[in-house]
Amino acid sequence: MGKINLKGFTLIELLVIISIIGFLTVAALFSFNIVRMHSRDAIRVGNVATLNRALAMYMNDQGSYPIASGECLKAASGSGKDLLDSDVIVDVPLDPLWPTTVPTSVNEDGYAEGAASNFCYYYMGTNKNYYISYYLESNSKSGSAGIHVTAPAGAQN
Repeated sequence: MGKINLKGFTLIELLVIISIIGFLTVAALFSFNIVRMHSRDAIRVGNVATLNRALAMYMNDQGSYPIASGECLKAASGSGKDLLDSDVIVDVPLDPLWPTTVPTSVNEDGYAEGAASNFCYYYMGTNKNYYISYYLESNSKSGSAGIHVTAPAGAQN
């Protein structure tokens, strides 16, 4: 009898290789989603800083802030349009995921609180003060996950 020449992989070897590839794929996707959340949060913090500078220039030029009882900032109407029309900003930045979603809970001062999550850049302004509420998805270098509020004096929380 001659020698049997077995070429190829056994079923066990194939299952081990497939499970390793599957594990590596899941780990890569998980890491990629975390990186995406952190990058969106960095964009949010940068956008709010841009809005703060635009509002400071608006106050300098107009003598007051745009008045709003609470709105998602957008270019087409409201305070966002006021900023565009006064040439203190080139374009009104929008939240990368939730450009028009209003916070579910707003306090008497006009900024988002507590149960609110996943919302636009929410603006409330009077002649001499304003609040911009925004939501961060994750704990990162940009800040802790949750609601953040900024005003002329700086961050509120």
